[in-house]
Amino acid sequence: MSQLPVPERRVLSLCTTLGSDPVELKCSTLYYPVSCAKDGLTLVFTHGLASHKEQYDPTIARLLSHTQTRATIRDIWVIDFPNHGQTALLNRPVLDARKAAGKTICTTKDISLYLQAFLSTPSLKSSTVVGVAHSGSCTLWIFALTSMPPSLTPFALIMVEPTLMFPSLTPTDPRSIHGAANVRGSLAKRDRWTDRKALTKWLVGGKGVWRKWDKRVLSGYVRYGFEEVNESELGAGKKSYVTPTLRKDEESPLYACLSHTVEPESLGQACRAVEEAGRGVHVVWADFEEFVSKAARKEILDAAEHRVVSQRTIKGAGHLVPQEKPDELGEALVDILDEIVNGSGNTKAKM
Repeated sequence: MSQLPVPERRVLSLCTTLGSDPVELKCSTLYYPVSCAKDGLTLVFTHGLASHKEQYDPTIARLLSHTQTRATIRDIWVIDFPNHGQTALLNRPVLDARKAAGKTICTTKDISLYLQAFLSTPSLKSSTVVGVAHSGSCTLWIFALTSMPPSLTPFALIMVEPTLMFPSLTPTDPRSIHGAANVRGSLAKRDRWTDRKALTKWLVGGKGVWRKWDKRVLSGYVRYGFEEVNESELGAGKKSYVTPTLRKDEESPLYACLSHTVEPESLGQACRAVEEAGRGVHVVWADFEEFVSKAARKEILDAAEHRVVSQRTIKGAGHLVPQEKPDELGEALVDILDEIVNGSGNTKAKM
C-alpha cells in the first residue's frame, strides 16, 4: 500500500458576519492532498458541537487506507468552527471583544455563514464538494443550503446522526430533553484542570461519554480541544491550568433547540438542491437511539421528501459516532463514496 497523505495545517481568513457585524475570522484547517485526479471529489468535514477538526483523524486514515477510494478523491478539507478547537485560539481576540461589548458570539446561523464563506474561498473553486457533517453541523449545512448560490451547492452531502429539529418538536422528544440538559450541563461542568494528564484521568474516570470514546479520538480531544492558560501572564501570579478552547458560556446556547430548528420545507428545499447538483443526501445513523429516535428519523426523512439516497447504521455506536466508532464510520464512508462516484444507490430511502 502506498503511503497515506500527510495533512497540511493551513489557516484561512474568511470574511463573514457575526450577528449583523461584518468580521474577518480565521479558519484553522487540515488539508489532505490525496490524488492528482482533476475530476476527483473534494471532501469537506465539519464536526459536531464542542468538538474539533482532529476528531476525524482516525476516520480519515481508515477511509484513505482503501486505495480505490483514494483514487476517487482529489483532496480533503477538515475545518474547525470559529470558536472551537485551534481556530478558537486564533479568533479569541475578536470573540472576547464582542463578549465585552455585550454582543452575541457565535450562533448556529453565524457558523452557517462562516461555512458558506469557507465554501466560497478560491481554494475550493471548481471543486466537486462532498460535505460530511456530524450532529449539530448537519444543521449548519441545511441553513447554508437555504441561502447559498447554486454554484456553491455540494455534489453530495453525508449527514451523520443529524440533530435537525422542527417547530413541531415536543418537550418529550429526546432531542428536546438532551438539548435542554446540555444547555444547563455545559454551564455547570468543570472547566479547569492542573494539566492534560489530570484532564485525561478525569475524562476517562467518570461516568461521562468520554469513557466510550476511541483512545485515538480522546487523545486528539485532550490535545486540540483544550489550551493551557498561564495566569501569571494575566497578572494573577498563579500557576497555569488547562481549559476548553470553547468557553462554556459560548457552548451552552449552541445546544438550544431553537438553534437547530429548521422549517420542514427548508430541509426539503436543501435536499432537492443537492439532488439536482449531483448525488443527493446520504445519512448515517447510530445504532443506539440516544439522541435521534426512530420517530425523529421518520420525521426527518418525511421533511426531506424522502430524497435521502441511502441510509446506514453504525453497529454499536451511540450518537457520537466519530468519537466512538471512527473506523466503522470510515468504512461506511468508503461505501457511500463508491455510490456517489458510480451512481448506485439511487433508490430513495424510506423507513
